[in-house]
Amino acid sequence: MNMNHLLNQLRLLLGLLLAISAGAATATLGQSPSVAGAAAASSAVPAAKMQATTPVAPSSLYTLHEVQLENGTSVREYATPAGIVFAVSWQGPVLPDLSALLGTYFKTFKLETERARAAGRRGGPVSIEHPDLVIQSGGRMRNFYGHAYAPALIPAGLNIKDVLQ
Repeated sequence: MNMNHLLNQLRLLLGLLLAISAGAATATLGQSPSVAGAAAASSAVPAAKMQATTPVAPSSLYTLHEVQLENGTSVREYATPAGIVFAVSWQGPVLPDLSALLGTYFKTFKLETERARAAGRRGGPVSIEHPDLVIQSGGRMRNFYGHAYAPALIPAGLNIKDVLQ
């Protein structure tokens, strides 16, 4: 396969990924979590896209909010006590908009995905472990799941594997 053909396939794959990910996301890594009331004012997602934002399982090291999107996908956002989202997870029938969910970290996701595709890894679950971003995502139509986190933002003393299980 020549490089132009590979790049065209990669563009097609990324286009499909973005088309599939049309479900609205609410949290953005590195930013403030969406909370009831404030979400409509500060989030890039219109309030009509969210059914509920519920604080869940507060801890001294982090807070957890769960957002049920209109499309049925559940997004959990994990925030530091200072109010910065350090991790997000999702599960549901529609893949959330990863560009909105990852924010500035989407560039790392895109570059690492392109690198994996160029190395011949296609299809199957996404697994990226980069110093700036760790993301695991998989599923199929009507059953998508995954999580992403920024290692540098994880509160000291918190085991991310315990949080995201």
